[in-house]
Amino acid sequence: MQKFKFKLGKEKVNFELDEKNFLGTISRESESSALAEEDIIRKSINNPIGSEKLDSIINEKDKICIVVSDVTRAYQKPHVFLPILVDEILKAGGKEENIFFISSLGSHRKQSAEEHKKLLGEDLYSRFPIEDHDCDDYNNLVEIGTTSRGNIVEINKKAVEADKLIMTGAVVYHVMSGWGGGRKSVVPGIASRKSIMANHAISMINDGAPGSGPNQKCDCAIYQKNPLNLDMIDSAEILKPDFMFNVILGGGRIIEAVSGDIVKAHKRGCELVSEFNDVEIHEQADMIIASAGGYPKDINYYQSTKVIYNAMRAIKDDGVLIVLASCSEGIGNPEVQHIIENFKNNLEREEELHSNYTIAKFIGYLSCWYATKYNIIYVADIDPDMIKPANITVVKTIQEALEKANEIKGTDDLKTYVMPDGSLFPVLKK
Repeated sequence: MQKFKFKLGKEKVNFELDEKNFLGTISRESESSALAEEDIIRKSINNPIGSEKLDSIINEKDKICIVVSDVTRAYQKPHVFLPILVDEILKAGGKEENIFFISSLGSHRKQSAEEHKKLLGEDLYSRFPIEDHDCDDYNNLVEIGTTSRGNIVEINKKAVEADKLIMTGAVVYHVMSGWGGGRKSVVPGIASRKSIMANHAISMINDGAPGSGPNQKCDCAIYQKNPLNLDMIDSAEILKPDFMFNVILGGGRIIEAVSGDIVKAHKRGCELVSEFNDVEIHEQADMIIASAGGYPKDINYYQSTKVIYNAMRAIKDDGVLIVLASCSEGIGNPEVQHIIENFKNNLEREEELHSNYTIAKFIGYLSCWYATKYNIIYVADIDPDMIKPANITVVKTIQEALEKANEIKGTDDLKTYVMPDGSLFPVLKK
């Protein structure tokens, strides 16, 4: 028997698989660098891609706006890289009294002072002003142009009016735009709700008949053919930020960074994320057992669905996906629950999205959609009735999940992968 111990909430759980059914573990060694995080950050800032260095961009009279992600992205370690970035800006000629921060909330909730402090770190928080972007505050939004797809771009007025605009964040996989980071700091980061939803609604535009599902080009790791990504790029190129700095993470630390032009540097960052996170497989399995990564990655259903969109790539159509995700705080977003519970089928959910699109509703719908293609079983603390309308089964233990999988497929001879980290990206070698 093959024995495993995977994260589930704040605990670890044990399970076994028969040797004859075990195809392998989807994992890879955490990337590392001989350089310390500070050295990685400074090296990147001083070797920008597609732009001049800061000392050729910044002058002492410039009002400088630095855009930072919100607290849901605190794992990006902004408290580590922002002090170094500010130090480099000051070395380049910027003046401390001219620097301010905007947190790119997109359509997320407002933040507390403690959360701002968590983003900036104690020292920067004590020295510089920071405010949250508000996507509904039309007194502080200005129209700057229209994308090639006809979407009007409305952006935070203070960011637009700054003499120099610097965007920060991290490059990670993203289920709609292919990758996070880069241009995503513009839309949705500091855009109006109208601009955000017009962009994200591209995820539901396809050439199929009603009921044909989401736009399959708006998916993880798709760049040039992803219309949602290209619309974001259009928005960023209209705004023309002066500099971008994005980190790439691995094993809980900054392992690489990209700086410079918001499109060219970000594209290089996407290539690096694929190099670090893609895991090649040679066949698809009948079943995969995947951990969302434990707390806080599996704190609620909304957060945990990310593992579905990665792990499903390693199983056959109608295969079984067992997700280990505690979901101790339930669904995590009322709009996710609304789209799951209040519509009879995915056609009705699609109609709701076409008439009243929100990101949270789309994420809820997407999990319902993939539950028609795969047999999804959650090992979770969540009330089973909450996601039963999505056609997802909830059990308490892995053993129950394995028994349910055998029942669904009518056999216990299921070729199986295990995946201890749901953030990895299985790629089928053709």
